[in-house]
Amino acid sequence: MNKKLIAVTFAASLFAACGSDSSNNASSDSDDYKREFATSISTGETMFIGTMSLEHTDDLGKDFVEVGTRAGVVYYDNSLFIADLDVGSISRYSLAENNKLGKVTAKLSLPGTWVNHIYFVNEEKAYLGGMLDSLIIINPKTMKKTGAIDLSKYKDKDALVVSPGTGVIVDGRLYVGLLQNVSDYATGNEAQVAIIDVKKDKVIDVAKDDRIAAVGSLDDSQNQAFTVLDGYIYCYSNASWGYAPGQVDGFLRIKVGETKFDEKYVWKVSEEVGIKNLTEKGNFKYLSPATYPSEDGYVYAFLNVMVDLQQTWTDMDSYHNNTCKPVQVDLAKKKIKALPIGYSSSWASYGKYVEDDGNVIFAVSTEEDGNAYFRYDPKTDKAKKIAKAEQIPMWIVPLK
Repeated sequence: MNKKLIAVTFAASLFAACGSDSSNNASSDSDDYKREFATSISTGETMFIGTMSLEHTDDLGKDFVEVGTRAGVVYYDNSLFIADLDVGSISRYSLAENNKLGKVTAKLSLPGTWVNHIYFVNEEKAYLGGMLDSLIIINPKTMKKTGAIDLSKYKDKDALVVSPGTGVIVDGRLYVGLLQNVSDYATGNEAQVAIIDVKKDKVIDVAKDDRIAAVGSLDDSQNQAFTVLDGYIYCYSNASWGYAPGQVDGFLRIKVGETKFDEKYVWKVSEEVGIKNLTEKGNFKYLSPATYPSEDGYVYAFLNVMVDLQQTWTDMDSYHNNTCKPVQVDLAKKKIKALPIGYSSSWASYGKYVEDDGNVIFAVSTEEDGNAYFRYDPKTDKAKKIAKAEQIPMWIVPLK
């Protein structure tokens, strides 16, 4: 689901307090506790972004910032960068010692422009990507525009715009997906990755491969559709979320330092993955943005299996259907394992984080457990509900 493009109505009240079945939900009269994550929650057609602690989920919504219907959040240099896509602005917020959200220290306005990816080179240089036909260069301390890299020459003849999507910087090069948008949803039938020298601000090459569709789909909060693992950059295509019938979803990879896709590697997920009691081979399915790799080389995501569950997107309420299963993904061996957590809704299929000890946090909205946070232990293959919330949880972005 592309949540930048769909405004959804949530039934939950944003600021209502909820009861607790765990001490981790304790509400506090004091707000001097440490926040570990930035997060986003929604009510009506409005999103709110702030910081949170898993031990104080009853405080979700307090001192949060209203950001319209579509927004993303990124942490860097002890600050939060919040993109409000409705008004075309990106603001830098300070954080207090306890990571409580502070004030706007700098702001960049780009009216009418969706800019929802930030790729940081260093504390004084970053790129902005989105539906732009270019990469904007800014100073993230001042949020002033300092230049741009024109990408219009790479736009396909049928595309409305060429959009820089997910990107990752490795060894002085930005690898960024180029999305050939023929509509808001359809992002191109061919995988394309621009490789850019971040010192010279020049395009070195554009890797292309028609084995799968466009990689690095537009999304908020620095999704990991690109994963750096064991010397390769794995690039994922969700085949335009299923809105472009006939597109092929899956993974390709580029060896770090090279400019072409690995001819020996392709993983067509819908075509090749079948999991007993979850999904059949050949049924369309897609992964939500994955985590960064754990020490044992796995990434974690949600697998949307709405086709297997005989559900479709018919209106905005459809995005509350519980069709997204938490999974463990082995990119090298091309395997997906279902985890012991219930199906979450599409709108609650983004929050997950690998902790330092290898355990994984999932933010979900399920029929069995409602709006909740789970901790999965890969050593025991068990998951435990550690907190709940009144609101539907979305992103969780570590503040480190």
